[in-house]
Amino acid sequence: MAKKIRLTNKLANDTIIEAVGEDSMPIVDFLRKRKNVSEFIIAEKTKTDIHQVRNILYRMHNHNLANYKRKKDSQKGYYISYWTFNKKRIKDLILTLHKQKLERLLERLSKEERNKGCFFLCVNACARLDFEQSTELDFRCPECGALMQQQDNEKTIIHLKEKIKEMEVF
Repeated sequence: MAKKIRLTNKLANDTIIEAVGEDSMPIVDFLRKRKNVSEFIIAEKTKTDIHQVRNILYRMHNHNLANYKRKKDSQKGYYISYWTFNKKRIKDLILTLHKQKLERLLERLSKEERNKGCFFLCVNACARLDFEQSTELDFRCPECGALMQQQDNEKTIIHLKEKIKEMEVF
């Protein structure tokens, strides 16, 4: 990960959507230039149900994209959370997500290489299974029952290596 990240709005938004979900964007957009905003005000201003707002805010919090302070409402007697968007965390999140994707690709490549020539594909493309799974099912597709055919996974291995090489340049 040699490159320095140039954070654009598109990259930031794409990262937030990948980590938290598309439904978070109205709340992120609302919070971007605000600090310590009540969850009730967020719900009101974004015209979103309070339960959905809380769900999104907690998902953001799980990725450190939002911080909150809890204060007890002296009149009503219950706690209210005041939220702030943590923009500084986006670059770290980009690197974390990138690292996770790279690790998944490396794991998949390892599995493909370990089982080279030992994958079986349904003729209707319902399922792709390794040798052990295929033998348990008598080489029949678990979805449609069709006979499974051996698949040459050399192209898959080449594709994964290319993808990994691209990602390592990042």
